[in-house]
Order: sequence, then C-alpha cells, then structure tokens
Amino acid sequence: MKRFACLLCLTATLTTTAAAAEQGTDLQKFQGQWEVVELVEDGKVIPKEAIREWLPSGGQFEIAENAIIFVSPHDGKKQVKLFSLDLTRSPKGIDLFTRDEKDVLGIYRFDGESLVICFSDPEESTRPAEFSARAGSKHLLMTLQQVAAEPKTAQKEPPQATAKELTDAQVTDMLNGTWKYSDNIGALFVTFNADKTFSTVREVQELRLFQKVFVQSPVSTGTWNVANGKLTFNIQTSVHPDRVNTRFNFVVRSISQKDFIFVDYLGRVGQAFRVQ
Repeated sequence: MKRFACLLCLTATLTTTAAAAEQGTDLQKFQGQWEVVELVEDGKVIPKEAIREWLPSGGQFEIAENAIIFVSPHDGKKQVKLFSLDLTRSPKGIDLFTRDEKDVLGIYRFDGESLVICFSDPEESTRPAEFSARAGSKHLLMTLQQVAAEPKTAQKEPPQATAKELTDAQVTDMLNGTWKYSDNIGALFVTFNADKTFSTVREVQELRLFQKVFVQSPVSTGTWNVANGKLTFNIQTSVHPDRVNTRFNFVVRSISQKDFIFVDYLGRVGQAFRVQ
C-alpha cells in the first residue's frame, strides 16, 4: 500500500513538473508580433480586407510575456490585456483577465506556424468546447500568423553615469532600494533588500470604463548578489514556471543615486531609475 501511495505521489510530481515545463514552452511560442488572418464571429465570416477595421490595431498586436499589447481604437494609445494559459484542459485554455477577474474564456492550439484561438462572448461563463464559431454560438474564432519584427535602427547607448570605478561592495550598497525600469509592456519595479532578497512587480495601464488605472502584479522573488561587476538574480518564485530555480546575470555598466545602467542577459542595454 505504501509503495502504491509513493508511486502516486511520484506520478503527481512528475505530471506537475511536465505541465509547468509545457506551459513555459507554450508561453514562449506566444511571444512576438501577430496578425489575425482569418476571423469568424457567431457564424459571420469577416473578409480579410475588413479585419483591419473590425479589430483594434488593425488585427495586429504584440505579445510580450503574458501581456497582449494593442492600440486602443478610442484614443490611439497603446493598451495592455493580460492572459493566462491552462494546459490541464483539452483543448488547452486561454483566459483574458483584468487583475484577478477573468473577462473572456477561450481555447487555443498551434497549427504549424499558425495560432488558432476561440473565445466565448464576454458575457458567457462557459468556455468553448471546440474550435468553431457557428451562428448562435456567440463564439469568436480567429487564426493568427506571426509577423517578422521590423529591424530597429541602431541606438546610441546611454551615457555612463559616472567614470569612477566602483567596487562590488559599493554597487551592492547603492542598489538597495526600489528601481523602476520601463519597457514596451509598462513598468517593472525591482526592490533590492539589504538581506540580499529581491522582489519584482509589473505595473501596466488599463482602461476601465472612462478611467485609466495602473494595475500592479507580483512577478518574481528570490536572492541577488554582485560579484566581479555582475548582478546575479536567483529566481525562487515566479509567475513564469520555467524561470523558477534559474539564474540571470546582468552586467553593471554604471550606477549613481539616481539611475542604474546595465546590460541584461540577452545583451540589451537598459536604464533603471531609483524611486525609493
């Protein structure tokens, strides 16, 4: 009996680990620029030339991490919608949400180089069971294809904040506090604690009715240290399962009481500003 119980525990652990790894893989596939090439709403096939007027951003948007970035048709400004994946379902589930409240339930699948998504009507509490948008179903069925990112023009690297070379101990002391780094999703706040622990919070702007609000969501926690001019993050908890128990190195270019210039683990130069 004990052997059977141990076998069940081991199977459950392996299943959970495999599911987390698969979710990380699927989330990675979502990243990039996408364009809606086929669209059916409640039995009505939207012509391809009409999709641009039917959807925000002309049916083109960017996915970065778990955020969908599009241009609002109301004011022409960038807006963000968050999503989560559920690989325990068949078909796999995708949910659009605001904070902890799910707005739209859907399913998704990858079909070669295409991504197929079917959403229920926002007022419906039932998730689609199949990839179909027959008349009367109130479903939205879309097929998306990735768009090659436009080459970016070379940018000059931010100027060095100071020419004085600092020791690892000095950099460590100056990092203590909270820093804000802005990217194409919103703002990422990183808090360095004196006990060598850290936490990150993602802040995105959302449009609710006629008010713009900033929503903050925890992203990761762990430990950090500075050695040989490198800042290392050891991830212990994260909203991205594939990043747990991993390490990310950042090269410290310069740091002052106001700003911090670095090169991230992908070789990109960034600049953060102290907020506390």
